[in-house]
Amino acid sequence: MNMSLVENAVNGLAYFLYSGLQQKLEPIRLARTGYALLASGCSVKGDFPGDNLVSYLVETQQADGCWADVEETLWCLGYLSAFGERYEDQSDSGKKWLASVRLPCGAWGRSERDQPRISVTALTSVLVPEVVDSSAPKWLANQWEADMVSPTQLTYKGGFFLLAQAHGQASTNNDLMNRTVTYLKNEQEDDGGFDPWKEHPAGSDPWSTGVVLWGLSRVGELIPGHTVERALSWLESRQLPNGLWPYHYLDDGAAMALIGISSVLPLLSEQ
Repeated sequence: MNMSLVENAVNGLAYFLYSGLQQKLEPIRLARTGYALLASGCSVKGDFPGDNLVSYLVETQQADGCWADVEETLWCLGYLSAFGERYEDQSDSGKKWLASVRLPCGAWGRSERDQPRISVTALTSVLVPEVVDSSAPKWLANQWEADMVSPTQLTYKGGFFLLAQAHGQASTNNDLMNRTVTYLKNEQEDDGGFDPWKEHPAGSDPWSTGVVLWGLSRVGELIPGHTVERALSWLESRQLPNGLWPYHYLDDGAAMALIGISSVLPLLSEQ
């Protein structure tokens, strides 16, 4: 079941990447798709148009090292990192720009004028870990702790918090991680998927489900196998014939879903 789930998603996203390069879509959409394909096991040596994507990303990088904003820069640099030192100059320029727009608290928003965000800071910790020091994981833990007692908790923020705990500068907080895993288990919808919060009017979605799975893949022995299996079953039941999932941007939801699936499957096989 799970391998066909991955294969169908890979085929759908690979087709999107081919057509997206021809249309010159936004770099974030193509870089995120490329990163998801790499996460699933595709090779930069020919399984999909990796070199064409790199050329496009290098072409669209701005003179100061960034792309459109922080999030787009993160996905572009995350993809370029798969090529080692071949694009070291572009990567170094992008990292310097990211460091220059880091907020005083040590976290990142979508821009230097934005508020600090759990999602963007966690993505920085994973996609460009070199620019992160101990202040970012500390801010993440404090902010998520505060969010957990706020009137509205968001599942994807919990997933992103867990995701960032793998960074070398993160101080392991087993109590907070345990509480986050319990929170996510309790927020899982009856159908097995995840949405921003339980019983959200829009229902379960592939993006939130993918983020939660990606985050849960970083909790080691704490990973709740039954929760993960139910989420995978939900994704399989909602997958479209083209391998993607219904979402505002098909490629956005499918890329995050594929990353989440590819991250947890090896852990389940070890249990």
